[in-house]
Amino acid sequence: AVGLPAGLGVNTVTGIISGTPTTAATTNVTISAANAGGAGSSTLILLTVNPPAPVISSALSATGQVGVVFSYTITASNSPTSYYATWLPAGLSIDTNSGIISGTPTTAGTSRISIGANNGGGAGAAATLVLTVKPSTPVITSALTATAQAGAAFSYTITASNNPTSFGAAGLPSGLSVNAANGLISGTPTTAGAISVTVSAANAGGTGSAALVLTVNPQKPAITSALSTATTAGQFFSYAIAASNNPTSFSAVGLPSWLGLNTLTGVLSGTPPSAGTTNVAIGAANAGGTGTATLAVTILAAANLPVSAAAGGVSANAVTANWSL
Repeated sequence: AVGLPAGLGVNTVTGIISGTPTTAATTNVTISAANAGGAGSSTLILLTVNPPAPVISSALSATGQVGVVFSYTITASNSPTSYYATWLPAGLSIDTNSGIISGTPTTAGTSRISIGANNGGGAGAAATLVLTVKPSTPVITSALTATAQAGAAFSYTITASNNPTSFGAAGLPSGLSVNAANGLISGTPTTAGAISVTVSAANAGGTGSAALVLTVNPQKPAITSALSTATTAGQFFSYAIAASNNPTSFSAVGLPSWLGLNTLTGVLSGTPPSAGTTNVAIGAANAGGTGTATLAVTILAAANLPVSAAAGGVSANAVTANWSL
């Protein structure tokens, strides 16, 4: 046998060509047989040596995410000419020429995919690719504004899409905390103000976050000024409403005609024309609400005037006396 590829030889007694070829190729081999009468006619044969079957060399684990484009390339030794993959999850497919598995997975979970490659030597042994598809990252769905009051119990629950497994809140004001398991922010805030809190929700696919604007209003005012006072008919009267927790405005309901209120300073003032008693509902307000109380004002008769003058009238005698003075 003449022209045998490397690794092969012929047994000249038995005519057996054998051995282990080392290189894939197609070779022309001239074979012959002889006896005492001479050499037999030679025949030209075409010997094809196929390559070894492919062996998978790419990683056998991969990770994708629902809703996110995925790509994985099967690689193998011995010059594959085609590829295959079975049991692909929904949303993925394989290009059998390039070995690229691609697409957008639609369902979270773990899949065991049988992958392999072929060449002229046949199909290589299949390998198992473990593909983990993570869920989509959570998206915050709860309201991004909330209002609390200093000194009052507060509660707000973080909610999000895509089945979060844990929650967080960064920048919470003093007195509040978050339950990482259920997303409940609760407690009693101690300081008024507008605060930006970063709320978050996480799952195996990642963490989604958003900014929650939390407005903590102050405690509503409580009236601290005396709730009873006295004045004298015909004399100028002034009373200042005082209250705790920094009131920004004041009010009064049931004012007699002679009494007025400065809503910015809380000062009640006027000159009562006659003796008597009046009750006024006074209030002090801020962003947290309004505190109220009842103020009793006693108006005494003027000591040196007749009753008719204290009541708002002036007698002839009183006028004479005043002119005399």
